[in-house]
Amino acid sequence: MKFAIIGASSMIAVQSIKQLEQEKDVQIIKADLGGENPIDLTNNQSVETFFKDHDFDWAILFSAYTDVNGAEKQRDDKQGICWKINVDGVRNISNACKKYNRKLFFFSTDFVFDGTGGPYKEEAKVGPDFEKVSWYGITKIEAEKIIQQNLKAEDFIILRISYPYSGVDTGKEDLVLRTLHYFQKEGKIYPMYDDQKITPTFIADIEPAIISLVKSGASGIYHLASATTTTQYEFAKKMLEHATGMSVEIEKGSLKEALTQPGSTPRPLNGGLLVDKLKTKGVSITNWDKGIQEIPTV
Repeated sequence: MKFAIIGASSMIAVQSIKQLEQEKDVQIIKADLGGENPIDLTNNQSVETFFKDHDFDWAILFSAYTDVNGAEKQRDDKQGICWKINVDGVRNISNACKKYNRKLFFFSTDFVFDGTGGPYKEEAKVGPDFEKVSWYGITKIEAEKIIQQNLKAEDFIILRISYPYSGVDTGKEDLVLRTLHYFQKEGKIYPMYDDQKITPTFIADIEPAIISLVKSGASGIYHLASATTTTQYEFAKKMLEHATGMSVEIEKGSLKEALTQPGSTPRPLNGGLLVDKLKTKGVSITNWDKGIQEIPTV
């Protein structure tokens, strides 16, 4: 299997590549905006050149604009960098996959849902209340549509994930490190939502999911996340107590209340993903409480 890893320096890609490099039957081409194999998603000619110059079976697209708050400041701006990367960039990649007969593995998010009825199955309707969906989520919805319209059903896999974490420091903060670093600096933690339903994704599960889905000839949309739900409050408390080895008190906050504040970024209140479909492919999925036990202690 020949994989072109597009966005090789991204937080998840860095960790997944380390695992992929242990696979005996996998060849990897690492591509990014800079580096040995440059590619600029937002530049159609750059994408065209990359696909023409490299031989691979699958384009695995890790590149994305993921700053949810930053994206919200660009809401309705189709000239903004979030739209250019998450929508125009995906269009360029999917067009190239179609032209050069390559398959596409794309990462999406539970933020495509409005959070009124989660956790969600793969077949659930995205949105549907777009006022409750962030601009980031809307750009990922558009990207999913483009892929499904441009490519044959058997030529793509969309893997939705949710609040990825590992505690592995790649220079970029995940769900764990953002909280842990703040606690280490301040000696306390800000209030955490205890009314938001989430299903965090253990990053180490992503690479085995890629391999299993590709090898099994899978196609379409799949979800990868904890099979059981938690809250930001519960996750943070158990994570900090594991990481520090001490009891940590955290004030409870309310996302429902926060969402009523002017200028707030929409987030799924009752979100999360159901993973029964992925389980049928023999993928081992780490529940959030077990994943916490794998986080490095400090």
